[in-house]
Amino acid sequence: MNYDNTELNFLEKDVLRSFGDAEGKKIYARASKLYSELVVTTDYKNSPTLQRQLTRLIYPVIAYYKTLLAFGYKVPNALGLVRTETEKAARESGEVLAAQMRPIFPYRAFKRNIKNFIEYKFPSGGWTSGDLKTRGKITFRIRQCLYYSITEKFGCPELCEVFCDYERTAFAGLGPKIVCEREGELATGCNSCNFCFKKGK
Repeated sequence: MNYDNTELNFLEKDVLRSFGDAEGKKIYARASKLYSELVVTTDYKNSPTLQRQLTRLIYPVIAYYKTLLAFGYKVPNALGLVRTETEKAARESGEVLAAQMRPIFPYRAFKRNIKNFIEYKFPSGGWTSGDLKTRGKITFRIRQCLYYSITEKFGCPELCEVFCDYERTAFAGLGPKIVCEREGELATGCNSCNFCFKKGK
């Protein structure tokens, strides 16, 4: 199983370009092998949305990061390399969000469908959300975060902020008509991730 059907579908080309053919092929092969092992040994709790998030983004990132560490790269260097790929995936995700924005009253439509949006982005199988308010701006809290719990589980909590940055970049695709702000994150020691969506220009 390789990365072709993940959000990091460009990883093989990037790795070969960055590390050269010999080293790059070894890194990509090992990352693909670890990714496959994670995919086939996970209980997805009968949640297609949870399975999509794990197999398309979270596991590919973790497998690549763990592989870089196994090849002797120090944590700061490995994080930097992984962040570069994740930011690339986030920009593509943001472009998809931008293409989905309706030309007329996108914020009104977004507010009307916010519960579906939350369940799609933060499915209940791996996330716990609450305190949703939609008067004026839209606010809600994430008290249990899949990024946080899964990176803790695999001994790489430093990756959680990489996923936080992924979401921040991806949600920028809602702009300029919808602006996403976040005050506090579990990854930085807060009790919850506090999201705010408001009408932009």
